[in-house]
Amino acid sequence: MIRSVRTFLQNEYQRLYALLSGPADSLDSVETARTVGDCLDCRRLSRLPDGWRVTRDIVQFSGESLAEVVRLTDSEGYRITLKPVELCAPTERVDIYTRVSPAASRTHRQTADSLSEALEVATAIAARRTETASVSTAPPSRSHR
Repeated sequence: MIRSVRTFLQNEYQRLYALLSGPADSLDSVETARTVGDCLDCRRLSRLPDGWRVTRDIVQFSGESLAEVVRLTDSEGYRITLKPVELCAPTERVDIYTRVSPAASRTHRQTADSLSEALEVATAIAARRTETASVSTAPPSRSHR
């Protein structure tokens, strides 16, 4: 028993020593990956209603690794978040989330088949949100007799 523990520890020590004393990984082998923000089509974003801004952010969704997302935000804090289902495929399936205020939880709206479709859906959500906001802030109409 003691011999097997000693052998195990010696093997682990040798493995760790070889790992730590080996050549350092080179940054030459690192590849640049395209992210969802790199793939945005600015022509589609030009159709956003006035007052909306587009940002890129790094977030962590529960239990997942960090991910770059695209956020569309209005002046009142309403957010539309676009997150690729697979981070290595940013132009393919994209989850669309909305959040009515900074204090509220985000809600999954739908999954689009592509980033282009997600941008169309997000633009439509933003337009509806802007229309709803402008109707609710318009002064009441007065009828004339």
